[in-house]
Amino acid sequence: MPVARLTLDEVKAAIAFDQPGLVATTDGASITVTGTFHVAESLDAISPEGPLAAFDLRIELSFKFPHDEPKVFETGGRIPRTPERHINGGGDCCVTVWEDWLARTNDATFAAYLTGPLREYFLGQHVFELTGEWPFDERPHGENGLYEAYAEVLGIRNRKKEVLYHLRLLSKDWPRGHWPCPCGSGKKLRHCHREEMMALHGKLPPPLARRMLRRLKSYQRP
Repeated sequence: MPVARLTLDEVKAAIAFDQPGLVATTDGASITVTGTFHVAESLDAISPEGPLAAFDLRIELSFKFPHDEPKVFETGGRIPRTPERHINGGGDCCVTVWEDWLARTNDATFAAYLTGPLREYFLGQHVFELTGEWPFDERPHGENGLYEAYAEVLGIRNRKKEVLYHLRLLSKDWPRGHWPCPCGSGKKLRHCHREEMMALHGKLPPPLARRMLRRLKSYQRP
């Protein structure tokens, strides 16, 4: 199935509606969004006092969005470049666990990304600046955070072997019924949690499960 292609017009429409302080351009190979991102108190409207906070940023977008995760850089120097502040080693912001968002959202457009993960990330940074505490449940950074997020999507315990085995099953076009059920009962899948796995397979299609599996396995490389 061909990957949908993000357009510059789509990006411009999204920022014109929600973030007029941003500007989108393209060099033909990708789309770059630069400027000031305003964090509103509510998604409905900016209060008469104005936005809660404003962050200078740069977003690097592939035309394959949402298949390809955007790279976001805070360019004003407000956020310390440390894992504790959710900044990756390459200097880009750890906005969200991308596969987690793709699995949960019903709207994977760039406009939804602006009002969803990106707003929550910078709202969290703003609140942390004021209080020293994160307003939302904070995930661990790196591998442990991935396992936690993936376990929640799968609806299972956060145990590495269980997460990996579920993703191995779901990465297939359809898990074979003679494989052991991931619940640990020792029964074959067809005689145990087959219906539950069928439902999960519909929620988490094989390409996304394979992507999650590859990302976890990348931490196991020497």
